Amino acid sequence: MNAIFICKSQFSCSVETLFDFHESSSGFETLVTGAKGVKVLQKPGSIQKGEIAIFKITLFPGISVIWEAHHTDYEKNKFFEDTQKKGPFRFFRHRHLFFPKENESILEDRIEFDFPVLALSKYPIQLQLRAQFLERHKLTANFLKGKWTNLHCGLSEQ
Repeated sequence: MNAIFICKSQFSCSVETLFDFHESSSGFETLVTGAKGVKVLQKPGSIQKGEIAIFKITLFPGISVIWEAHHTDYEKNKFFEDTQKKGPFRFFRHRHLFFPKENESILEDRIEFDFPVLALSKYPIQLQLRAQFLERHKLTANFLKGKWTNLHCGLSEQ
């Protein structure tokens, strides 16, 4: 059974503004350049279905892997999805979900993953994902010059 990690935050902007940020090259640059130990080998042309991103990820000093992610689904202002085709996980799918809430919006990063020895690695991976996605949500709010509130960031029982 795969583990599910969710990081959900509320932003003081419309869904359209939040989605446009993720769809822009500024969004990619802002979020990826903030990640330590990540080198972009191939930048996707967009977040739409069929695009490919390739990264070199440093897991530990001296140990790196190539991570190839394919954009596998997309609906403007609702969601987009990328799935690992090559990398350290047995399975990794990341859905970026966008929900309107009055004059604001909710972003939910939902990651379903399986890793060798999942029972032992699930919690250390959760800690790493939590730090990464809280930082990504903060960078997003800073770029949009707005406020954000984290609603949940951790493993899901779903």
